[in-house]
Amino acid sequence: MCRTAGVSLKAFAAACALAAVAGQAADRLVLLDGTAVQDTVAAIDAQGAVRCQGRPQPLDLMGLRRIERADAPSPAPAPCDVFLNGGGVLRAQSVAFDSQFFTLKWADADSLTLPLALVRAVRLGTLPGPVPPAFEASIAEEESRLDELFAISEGTVQAVRGGLQAIGADEVRFIWNDAERKIPRAKVYGLVLAHKAEQRNHIGECLVHLKDGSSLWAIVKKLENGRLDLQVAGKVDLARPWDAVWRLDVRSTRCAFLSDLDPIEAVEEPLVTYAGPWRRDRNVLGQPLTLGKTVFEKGLGVHSRCRLSFALDGRFDLFAATIGIDATAGGKGDCVFVVLADGKELFRKQMRGADPPANVAVKVTGAQRLTLLVDWGDDLDLADRANWCDARVIREGR
Repeated sequence: MCRTAGVSLKAFAAACALAAVAGQAADRLVLLDGTAVQDTVAAIDAQGAVRCQGRPQPLDLMGLRRIERADAPSPAPAPCDVFLNGGGVLRAQSVAFDSQFFTLKWADADSLTLPLALVRAVRLGTLPGPVPPAFEASIAEEESRLDELFAISEGTVQAVRGGLQAIGADEVRFIWNDAERKIPRAKVYGLVLAHKAEQRNHIGECLVHLKDGSSLWAIVKKLENGRLDLQVAGKVDLARPWDAVWRLDVRSTRCAFLSDLDPIEAVEEPLVTYAGPWRRDRNVLGQPLTLGKTVFEKGLGVHSRCRLSFALDGRFDLFAATIGIDATAGGKGDCVFVVLADGKELFRKQMRGADPPANVAVKVTGAQRLTLLVDWGDDLDLADRANWCDARVIREGR
């Protein structure tokens, strides 16, 4: 056997492979309790086992909050946007519609066909400045019985309601006032489609963020040979290169956010000031939950003194959250965060407005009732806009 400096060619090749892996920027895998590991994701099998280069045992996909890829994206504006029912938007190079299906093309020329029921809206044109407020408001409507077309006229948009028939390369066919009209595609800013009110919790799915700025909720079927296979809304199979993925946000079957649950008790006792009632996924002023410069999608916003209790019924093992006083308090505020399980105090921490956020992780195995208390601090309740960000309960094990 041929050898190089006393080392076999096989061993030398293996050493080179390990060196190549070591030279790669590692992915960041955030666990349900908030801790993180650095490693390179190599594969995800059909059972959700996440295999990494640097560890012999796989991680459970449902044991993760997210996977962050090493390379931060810098997406360029796309010619078209396709907004999905249930959340997410796809950046496309082109979009067509044939009365039943939308067909879009990615920048790499791959195409995707979506049934009408999955699409909330389509942006076909551009205007100087931000997205027209009327277009955003129409997308945000909980329910709409008619399609709405936004036409560009002298640099502004005008909306008409009716029924979309087709989107072609040069024109859009749309019915309004009981007649089909053909509008030059260049004159159409976008369309918002009729939709029914619905809520999807996305449990067991991932919010997949692509480096081109696209995002969509999907079930991860597998990651193999550098290709991520997904299923959207249980209907559409989709594959994207793993190198095109920026982040996976996992909505784990083992994790429940308290803002998605109804408290069995809510007691609010302001002392001097009153900022408003407790809120889900917002601070007490109705604004995004913000600690320092970090904005959180999920959590509870309260004002001291506030006690919220939730039924666990022995189903969870861990409570975790990031706590602090909302950035809108401008560094003011002083309150005490307390966590109790079945009346037993598990955690207590005084927080002031200038303090950095703090992480909470306490065992609640077997507990029937979880209580989150924010009490007055040394400065009465002035500016006590307290946030339980990412407040969640977790089941351990697969």
